[in-house]
Amino acid sequence: MRISVDGGSFKVAIETEFEGLVDEASVIYNEALEQTKSNDKTILRFLQTILEHRDSDDAIGYAVLGLLGWYHAMINPVENQDIELNLPKILPHLINPAGDLTAFSASEKGTFLH
Repeated sequence: MRISVDGGSFKVAIETEFEGLVDEASVIYNEALEQTKSNDKTILRFLQTILEHRDSDDAIGYAVLGLLGWYHAMINPVENQDIELNLPKILPHLINPAGDLTAFSASEKGTFLH
């Protein structure tokens, strides 16, 4: 299974077996979340690891699995097929989830009026 992370300005990928992958990715994500105490900081930690340790396969693998654990928990369950985490498309929805909801709301026009 190939797991790719497209960060806009970078793209990394790892190859791994699917068996046990989701459990391992979830453990990595949950441990980081417990340490950082927020989803935002957890994602930033994984992205920082990718950017700072591009030459380290172990660090890249850790960060990609952590992002996969986050994706599995927050976005969609991971299935046994190649996956690309396209962060520029995913992250805006995490930053402003209400924007997704108000876009189709009848009262959206008055949402941000002062």
